Amino acid sequence: MFGWDPQYRDVRWAEDRLTRSAGNVVYKASQKRWFEDKVGAMVAEDIRAVVFDLDGVLADSEGLHILAWEEIAREYRLDEGRMPLHDWIGYPDTEIVKDVVREHGLSVSPEDLLKHKRRIFRRLIAKELKPIPGSVEALSGLDSILLGLATSSSRSEAELMLQILGVKDRFHTIVTGNDVKRSKPEPDSYLLTVGRLGVPPEYCVAIEDSTAGVQSARQAGLVVLAVTNSLPADRLRAAHEVFASTAEAVGWIEARLRRTETPS
Repeated sequence: MFGWDPQYRDVRWAEDRLTRSAGNVVYKASQKRWFEDKVGAMVAEDIRAVVFDLDGVLADSEGLHILAWEEIAREYRLDEGRMPLHDWIGYPDTEIVKDVVREHGLSVSPEDLLKHKRRIFRRLIAKELKPIPGSVEALSGLDSILLGLATSSSRSEAELMLQILGVKDRFHTIVTGNDVKRSKPEPDSYLLTVGRLGVPPEYCVAIEDSTAGVQSARQAGLVVLAVTNSLPADRLRAAHEVFASTAEAVGWIEARLRRTETPS
């Protein structure tokens, strides 16, 4: 066991340290095997925190993002065949709007398109947002450890969704797309979250539903559980484990927490 270095609270410092220690943020094959073996042993004995994604893990909102983009496409008469809506799952709107404006030659600025898309999305979630089945209930099984949230959504969208779901107060820290310069699939969101929690990343478990989210958490050094709420399992193979639902992923964590509580 070792103490958490407070310098990890700085995202750039944390990423630099991760890069130097591994040789590359994306681990080489031999290093990757060592990392997984080491983390597997740690996870069996000592999970100290769980970090959740929001869209598609707790909030059933990925479909609402798609509906918002479909409304944008109709309004601007865009070719939806050139809009890979499902491939955008997990990526920040701040980057998507740049691609849409460029690829479709729109006269509107990315900033204005982003504001418009967010207005549509907020209207949709205010009327239609529901939790991922079993996800809110599953949180009650993790009362004994620290919980964090790492989302690419904006602060205003994230807080509205958490308010609707009634779970905002369950998290010890919440990191949104407004809090980092580089959102998922870069590791910044997770590095900042675990830094605020004060727990080394190898003692943290992330629950994700997208390829970008899985990549982000893996690069930050967390154990990653993927759930097939939004994408099929074959798109999530980079995760350490893949589950059919958020509740099943939480159940995996709970089983390991009970193992540590059982006297040997």
